[in-house]
Amino acid sequence: MSRLSRREFCLGALAASMLVSESSRAQSIGAGGSIARPQLPIPPELKADNAGKISLMVKSGQQTFLPGKTTPTYGFNGPFLGPALRLRKGETVIANVHNQLTQNVTAHWHGLIVPGHADGGPYMPIKPGQTWTVKLPIIQPAATLWFHPHLYPTTAELVLKGLAGLIIIDDENSDALPLPKRWGVDDIPVIIQDRRFNQDGSFFHRFNEITVAAGYCGDCLLTNGVINPVVKPPKGWLRFRILDGSNGRNYRISTRDQRVLYVIATDGGFLPEPVPVKALPIAAGERYEVMVDARDGKPFDFITLPVPQPVMRLPPFDGPVNFLSVVPNNTEGQGTLPEELVPLPEIPETLPPISQRLIMQMNRRKIADKLIDATGLEKMVDTGKTDPVVVDRVLKLITEGPAMPLKARLTANGINGVSFSFTEPGFKAPISKYLRWHISEGNDAMLHPVHIHGCQFRLLKLNGAMPPAYMRGWKDTVPISNAGDAEIYVRFPLEAMPDMPYMVHCHVLEHEDSGMMTEFSVP
Repeated sequence: MSRLSRREFCLGALAASMLVSESSRAQSIGAGGSIARPQLPIPPELKADNAGKISLMVKSGQQTFLPGKTTPTYGFNGPFLGPALRLRKGETVIANVHNQLTQNVTAHWHGLIVPGHADGGPYMPIKPGQTWTVKLPIIQPAATLWFHPHLYPTTAELVLKGLAGLIIIDDENSDALPLPKRWGVDDIPVIIQDRRFNQDGSFFHRFNEITVAAGYCGDCLLTNGVINPVVKPPKGWLRFRILDGSNGRNYRISTRDQRVLYVIATDGGFLPEPVPVKALPIAAGERYEVMVDARDGKPFDFITLPVPQPVMRLPPFDGPVNFLSVVPNNTEGQGTLPEELVPLPEIPETLPPISQRLIMQMNRRKIADKLIDATGLEKMVDTGKTDPVVVDRVLKLITEGPAMPLKARLTANGINGVSFSFTEPGFKAPISKYLRWHISEGNDAMLHPVHIHGCQFRLLKLNGAMPPAYMRGWKDTVPISNAGDAEIYVRFPLEAMPDMPYMVHCHVLEHEDSGMMTEFSVP
């Protein structure tokens, strides 16, 4: 299958969803003939057994994403992606993670507030054939989190091949709220990830100048591991737990018929009240829960709209891209959208002084900028029209640009002037004390979703102003771009010793794997 025909297949599958919305059919004609729309896969829930244990097996597998092509994959307890761990505030779970791969791996509980020794960061590799057993105290409120490898410097490759899964925390508030609660029926997980494929069907991935600067740039969009699926929920209020599980791509989520999205939760839990939006930006690593009114029973499509970053506007992302069609059935829904959700603690008027400043830095940005400028991409984006000649030039840089030598790659990016190294001591943060941190990117224009381990924080300012209402809940990842900055109000309730520290890093995984990460301890 040529590069063009692969692109045509993805576009054909996307076009099929428009026909579904109009006629409620789940089949359409695409570039390769008849394209059957897949049903949205629902990750199975995995709860602790009677002994309080959860078992995860990291294994290799294979899956068909494109017609006639088999893709080698990795997964947790399956060939691609993993289960949804169902946890509850107040319990303590023992997780056993067994590595059946032929390479090291880790399991990081993204957004889960656990001690440093249980965090699953780069200091905790699981060797082939070994099992990592770790105790996870669940001390935080209901939220949608996720887990994935955090092995430096190969996190990007491991996640790309499929190692990711959801974590769902329940508590007394999530029990009491009249929200949709039937997993996979009206409470629907949505993991969006972009991918690019080689001729043999394997995932394309290469650390070259463009990837290290812009992040991974795919041309097919997967939702829960398949291209452009359909879900058939009851008609009524629907709840969608959306994870941007991409290596680097950010999205602007909307619906083709411009239905209102009611944001009810951020990374770390519920908002005080639903926040209506027509388009919801989401960056790599972020999660949002949204409610959609489907009481009219009419089908609709979830789409992503073009984003500002030029490289991320290559086709098919130069226009609206469907990633999920919702075709309600004739049954009646059970949940509803409440006017009030869960109150949040007040942020004090008098804040502590800024105790930590973190500057995301790209040491080779000028090299990548020069390569991109020569393609004419910036000018093409300014015109608002897609030029196939320019697109082919950029694709050639992405797919044919030589891989960077490891030494050059590991120093390509940094934080506060230093690229990550296991020999750097990092910094310290006091335990159980509220702090104010400042995160910025100097004069850099690139998008950096900055993730902090061991906490859920509140966003005080974004680019010097009050953050939008949908971002005012608990967060563990904040995106900054266009020489932007953020101030956060943060506390670390559990310890992380210097030999098992927490991490701060950009969640564009190619940035993380090329040095944009630092460590800190909470003694």
